[in-house]
Amino acid sequence: MNETSNLMNTADEKLRAHVVEYILYMWQMEDLARAISFDLSTLRGHLQAAYGGDRLEVELKWFADLMLKMRAEGLEKTGHLVELDEVMMELVVLHRTLLDVTGDEDYKRVYEAATPHLQEMEKRGEPGKSEVEGVLTALYGWLLLRLKGVEVGADTEASLVAIRDMANALAGGYEKMKAEGL
Repeated sequence: MNETSNLMNTADEKLRAHVVEYILYMWQMEDLARAISFDLSTLRGHLQAAYGGDRLEVELKWFADLMLKMRAEGLEKTGHLVELDEVMMELVVLHRTLLDVTGDEDYKRVYEAATPHLQEMEKRGEPGKSEVEGVLTALYGWLLLRLKGVEVGADTEASLVAIRDMANALAGGYEKMKAEGL
C-alpha cells in the first residue's frame, strides 16, 4: 500500500468534521471545476500552491473524479451533484426531526433566531427552497463575498451570524445522528 492511499482528501476531511462546511466546500469545488473548464492541468497549477507531494496527487485524483461525476450528471454549467442533494435531504429530514420529533430546545432556539432572517432572504431569493437550502445558500454567498474581500453591512452580518449558528447546530445534530442515531 503506498502512502497516498492513506491520505484523506480535503472533501472527506470536511465531511467527517462538519457537514455544512463539506457542502459549502463541494459547491465551491463544483464552481472551480466550471471556472477552469474542467481542465485538470490548469487545476494542478492552482493546487501546487496549496499542496505538495503525495497530498497534491490525492487532491488531483479527487478533482478528476469530481469532474467525471459532474460531466456524467450534466453539471457543466450549473447544479449540484446528486450525492450533495442526498446529503441536503438528510439535513432537511434532520432539521424537521429536531424541531418536530425530538423537540431539541437548543436547536429550536437557534432556528427561531435565524427564522426572520431566512424569511427575509426567501422574499428576495428563489421561492420553494427548503429552509436548509436557504441556510446553505446564504452561507455560500457570504463565503463568496469574503473570498472577494467584500464587506457586508452590520445588519447583514448579524443575519448571517444567526444563520451560521443554526447551520452549526444542524451540523452538530448531523454528527450526533451519524454517531448515535436519533
